Amino acid sequence: MHKKTSWLLLALWAVGLLSALLLYGQRQLSQFDPNGELLHRTTAPDFDATLVEFLKNQNIKAGSVIHVGTQSRCYCDTLTTPHQTQLLAKLGNDYHQVRLNVEDVPELAALIEAVPALIVLDKQAQLRYLGPYATGYGCFTGKNLVEQVVSYTTQLPYNGAVINADASGCFC
Repeated sequence: MHKKTSWLLLALWAVGLLSALLLYGQRQLSQFDPNGELLHRTTAPDFDATLVEFLKNQNIKAGSVIHVGTQSRCYCDTLTTPHQTQLLAKLGNDYHQVRLNVEDVPELAALIEAVPALIVLDKQAQLRYLGPYATGYGCFTGKNLVEQVVSYTTQLPYNGAVINADASGCFC
């Protein structure tokens, strides 16, 4: 009888612990575009050109991997460092990294509701990708999007930008 009670208590403890972790993990997940603002704006026929022109006015050149973060350097923002390193390594020396804080650029703040975000301009200054680095809990247990972003960036012929507004993960 004592042995059965011990196993029952152990099972209850394990279920309780897993439930608490699941509940905590669900609170950490948020939508990249919770109000659909980015998705709505991307329906404009000139969205890509307008964003590229805006970035050029910010002195961002062709071949840029643009990290859109926050001044407060939230926890989710710090998780993107390995993704940034992988992305730049795979794209090669023709690409350079640029960091923008969403608080410093109101036009981006109106467009991108959650950070960290990634914008990639190819060597011809064409918008190739706008969206998160990764999805899932803490952006490290889910899907790393680096390989996909590299393929979008190097795909020929150019078929327009990939806007990834439908993602859940660790966002501020």
